[in-house]
Amino acid sequence: MAGPDARHAAISRRSGLAGIPPRWLAVCLAGCLGLAIAQTPAPLYPLKPPDRSSPRATLENFLAAGDAMAEFMGSRYIRETSRANYERLASLGQEAVRNLDLSELPPAARQKEGRAAALDLYEVLNRIALPPLDDIPDAQQLLAQGEAAASHWVIPNTAIAIARAASGPQSGKFLFAPETVANASAYHQKVRELPYTRLVPFEDMYGVVVSSGGWMLPYAWTESLPAWLRAPLAERATWKWVGLALLLVAWALFLLISHRLSRLGRNGPPFLQALADFVMPLAVLLATPAVAYLALVQLNLTGGVGSAIQLATTTIVFLAAAWMVWRLAPVVAEGIIAAPGIPTESVDAHLIRVTARLLGIVGAVALLALGADWLGVPVYGIVAGLGVGGIAVALAAQPTVENLIGGLSLFADKPIRVGDYCKYDDALGTVEAIGIRSTRIRGLDRTVTTIPNAALAKMPIVNLTQRDLMLFSAAIGVRYETTPEQMRYVLVKIRELLLGHARVHPDGMRARFAGFGASSLDIEVFAYLTTRDWVDFLAIREDILLRIMDVIELAGTAIAFPSQTLYWGRDPAPDVTRTQAAAARVQAWRDEGSLPFPNFSPEQVARIRGSVGYPPPGSAASGATRPQTSPVATADPDGGDTSGAAGAAQDR
Repeated sequence: MAGPDARHAAISRRSGLAGIPPRWLAVCLAGCLGLAIAQTPAPLYPLKPPDRSSPRATLENFLAAGDAMAEFMGSRYIRETSRANYERLASLGQEAVRNLDLSELPPAARQKEGRAAALDLYEVLNRIALPPLDDIPDAQQLLAQGEAAASHWVIPNTAIAIARAASGPQSGKFLFAPETVANASAYHQKVRELPYTRLVPFEDMYGVVVSSGGWMLPYAWTESLPAWLRAPLAERATWKWVGLALLLVAWALFLLISHRLSRLGRNGPPFLQALADFVMPLAVLLATPAVAYLALVQLNLTGGVGSAIQLATTTIVFLAAAWMVWRLAPVVAEGIIAAPGIPTESVDAHLIRVTARLLGIVGAVALLALGADWLGVPVYGIVAGLGVGGIAVALAAQPTVENLIGGLSLFADKPIRVGDYCKYDDALGTVEAIGIRSTRIRGLDRTVTTIPNAALAKMPIVNLTQRDLMLFSAAIGVRYETTPEQMRYVLVKIRELLLGHARVHPDGMRARFAGFGASSLDIEVFAYLTTRDWVDFLAIREDILLRIMDVIELAGTAIAFPSQTLYWGRDPAPDVTRTQAAAARVQAWRDEGSLPFPNFSPEQVARIRGSVGYPPPGSAASGATRPQTSPVATADPDGGDTSGAAGAAQDR
C-alpha cells in the first residue's frame, strides 16, 4: 500500500506541481489550509445545527465533514497518534455519519456500519463527476417542485440518492437514503481504481483507515511492520487478523479459567454455590466488551468484519447480561437467607428463593427483549404475533402455570412448612421440599411422594406439627353387670385421674357415661395431652389407659367382652366385698354432700389437681429409687384413699 509521500506525489502530478518535493507540497498544502481556516471568521452561531434542508446542503455538509476528517488525518493523526487525536478524528467522522439515514440498520450496528458507509461514500464522491452546485436542488428550488420530486434527489448517472427522512430524530431532513447506505461498499468497489475528481486534503484516506489501528497502535508502528503483516488479506491487513486471533484465544482462556474457579464452590454452602454459578456469566460480561473494544477500536476492524464483530459481541453481551441476572437472583436470595433468623429449609427461605427466581426470570426476559430490539429483531411484532398463537401456547403451558400459581399459594398461605408432619389425601408424611412446580413428602414407609403444587393446593391438608395439644379420646365399655354405684365410682376415679395427671390439659377434659352399647355400658373419655410429639403422646396415652384399667378393676367390675359368641358357662360372681365397699364409699360422698355429679366442686378440683404424678411411680423415667404402689391401685375399699394428700384427707 502506498505511503503518505506517494499519495502527496499523486496530488502534485495531477495539480501540475511535479517539480515540488512531496513533503514540501504537503507542508504547503497544510499551511494553506491552515491559513484559510485561520482567516475564516468565527461562526456567528457556533451551536447552530448543520443545514440539511435540501440535497445541496446535505451534500455540501457531507463533503465538508469528510474533507475536515481527511485534513486532520493527513496533518495530525498519522504523525501523532494519540488518544486525543483519535477522539478528534472519530468526532469529525461522526459529523459525516449524521448525513446518513441509518434507520434501517440495527441499533447495535449503526455506529460501525455508519462510519464504514460514510468512508465509502466519501471515497465514491471524490472519484465521480458531481454536477455543479447550481444543478443540485436547494431549499428554494424544492418549494417550486412537486411533492414527490421535492423529497428525493439522485446524483446524475448514479444510484446514490438523497431523500427526506420520514421518521426518526432527523425526520424531515435530507439524508443519504438507506438504500445508498446499504450499497456504499459496493459502489466503492466499482470506483476505487478511478482517479480523484476533487482536490482533497488527503488522498486514500480509506487505505489508511483499513491498514492502521487505534490510538494504542500508532500509525508509525503499523507502517514499520514487515511487509507480509501489512499485506492485505480479505481487504484487511494481515496483522489485524493475527491480532483478532490472539484476542479470541485470550478470551477463551479467560473463560476457561473462570469456569475452573466456579467449580471450586459447587460443594459448599448454598450461598457459595450461588456465587459459583454467578462467576461464568460475570466473566463473559466482563471479557466480551473488552474484546469488542480492542477488536473494533484498537485493531480498527471495519466494514463487514467490524459489523459482524459488533453484532456478535452485542448478542453475547445481552445473553450474558440475562444469564447474569438469572444467576444473580439466587445470590441475593441466599445472601438474605444466610442472615440470622431464617432457617435454610424454612418456608420463608423457599419463598425468598422463589420470589428472587421469578424476578430473575423477568429481568432476564426484559434484557433479552431489549437485546433483540437492539439487534434489529422486531420484538414488538413478535409479541403482537403471539396473540394469534397465544391460545395454543397458553393451553400447552397451563399445567406449568397452574403448578406455579399453586406453589405461590402454598408459600403465601403457609399451610405446611418444610419439616412439618401432615396428613394429605388419606396419607401421612413429612414435608421435605416445596418447589416452584411440586412438593416432596416422605411417607411413613420412607418413600418420597412428589405432588404437583396445583393438586396439593386443592387437597385438604392437616398440619399435625402445628397443633399445640394432642387429643386423647377413648370409648371404654364395662360389663352390663356393673351396678350404678360401681359406675359412679369408676367415673369419679377416671375424672380424678384426668384432673390429677401432670400431662393432661385442664381445659375440655371429660369422662362421661355415654350410653348403653350392644354388649357394654359405654364410657366416653376425652382430654387434651400437653405434647406435640407423637411418640410422647403414645407413652402418655398408654399410661392413662393402664390407670383406667386399674380403676375398673378396683371398682369390682370388668371391661366388657365385645363378642356375640354364644357359650355355655357360669360367669364368675362379682366381688361382693369390693362391691359393698364401692357402694359404701358412694354413700359416704352422698352423706357428706360431696358427691361429684354432675361435676367436681371447685374445692375438689383444686384439691385433686396435680395429685397424679407422671411418669408413673416405679418407671425408669420417674427417677424413683424403689418401686412404689400405684395411687389408683391403693384405694381403700372401706373408704381410705392414698392417691395423694387431698384424696387421703377427703377419705378420712
